[in-house]
Amino acid sequence: MFSEKDLVERSIEDMAAEVKELLAEAERLKEEHEAALQKEMHLRTRSVEARPTDAAAAEQLWQEAEELHESAKEMLSLSMEKRLRAGDVQHRIEIHDQIESMDSSEEIWREAAKAGRG
Repeated sequence: MFSEKDLVERSIEDMAAEVKELLAEAERLKEEHEAALQKEMHLRTRSVEARPTDAAAAEQLWQEAEELHESAKEMLSLSMEKRLRAGDVQHRIEIHDQIESMDSSEEIWREAAKAGRG
């Protein structure tokens, strides 16, 4: 699950902005998924109610509900992919922060060792 963005050096700010965008997009997709599921249930209910009087209309409603169901599944899948990608980028940020803290702690230890000898 790599993107072209993984192949170029980026600032922490750019990566943090990407995490924020990915999470916002994931949330939007999740909300659309939930709305689609509600609409699907409404269409299925209408289909069942229409079946005794208009079988063709009922079948059309049922098919619309099926298409909506597939679309909702795809939205949920995309939402999860966005969340996973955000987690991956966030993990990279955390690794970067850990490396930077290690680098500065080594410098502090060197300074302390020099000061202790003097």
